[in-house]
Amino acid sequence: MKKYLRILALLVLLVGMAVPGSAASALVLDQADLLRPQEEKVLQQSLDQVNQKYQVRLAVVTVKNTGNVKPGEFANGVLDKIKDSRLKGNMVLLLSMKDRDWYISTDNNMRKMITDKAGIKALSGKFLPALKKNNYPKAFGQYAKGADELLAYYQKEGKPYDPANAFNPLALAIAAAVSLGIGFLVRRILIGQMNNVMPALEAGVYLDRDSFQLEEDSDNYLYMTVHRKPKKSSESAKADSTDEDHGGGGGKF
Repeated sequence: MKKYLRILALLVLLVGMAVPGSAASALVLDQADLLRPQEEKVLQQSLDQVNQKYQVRLAVVTVKNTGNVKPGEFANGVLDKIKDSRLKGNMVLLLSMKDRDWYISTDNNMRKMITDKAGIKALSGKFLPALKKNNYPKAFGQYAKGADELLAYYQKEGKPYDPANAFNPLALAIAAAVSLGIGFLVRRILIGQMNNVMPALEAGVYLDRDSFQLEEDSDNYLYMTVHRKPKKSSESAKADSTDEDHGGGGGKF
């Protein structure tokens, strides 16, 4: 019963977005009134430039709250309403102001270009600083700019952005060789300055005859307590709303 009530609440909140010719046809839906008309116009132009450049659909949606629906589920529902399957990818940034939640939802095509982990982390890193300062025009502009950079990377490299891809084995080898060379040189210099210490000719010289000698070694355990913690299932480890048809991620700001 609760599941159906949540779905009903989602549909009620989204019904205005499904009407052709209304704000639903726009790429910016500011129900929380965070932007002035001119700021909304500038943002829509920025998003449209990215959309035209890469044949995708980016959207920004703000709401006062999502009712009893989780932000991720709400964002997925918004994406399903506005996405165009003919395009190369669709993505929406949702802000819910009541609990200061943000969530980015992507379809499977966009998910290949902006991955759930590295991609969303890189993208959110662009707009979160401004978002936390309540500078919404700048935050949304950074969202558009960040998406442009990630899509450009994918278009050029043929794979999604991942910091691990920046690893250069040749640079590591060169750095290791230089470090070893410097270390060897410093060691030789220090050894050369140790004029009061000479190596012994026999190993027995290093042995201290009066030192402690252990003749028997054993461990006795009187008590043992075992604590077992159940391992979380893969389902509980997933994000609250990612599924086989949606990607993305979110948090608080």
